[in-house]
Amino acid sequence: MPLPRRRITGPPRRGQAPGIRRPTDAATPSRDVGAIYLRSLIRAQLRLAVVCFVGFALTLASAAVMIATVPTLHETYVFGVPWSWVLQAYGMYPLILAFAVIYARGAGRNEQRYHSLEGRP
Repeated sequence: MPLPRRRITGPPRRGQAPGIRRPTDAATPSRDVGAIYLRSLIRAQLRLAVVCFVGFALTLASAAVMIATVPTLHETYVFGVPWSWVLQAYGMYPLILAFAVIYARGAGRNEQRYHSLEGRP
């Protein structure tokens, strides 16, 4: 049976006046510790997104440079279409899928680490 879904959000943007603290329950960990864990999760997710984006952009740029500089790709035809066009049209989708899988698995690992730090199953 899957675990119930929970929404995880960042710290509130517009909070109370400085110096006024919200009361905490004795049964739950301090909100300060929870906020620290949450900030670490947000930073980890942002770092993962930036790394995946930069890796994808570099891979895409190198593929575009390769297509532009290798003359045999323009001279070779597949069903009457230049090979360079085929690579641009259909060769990029596996790259997009690969980076999507990498990002999804990394985000899942970050969430698992967050839950293990927070003390939940």
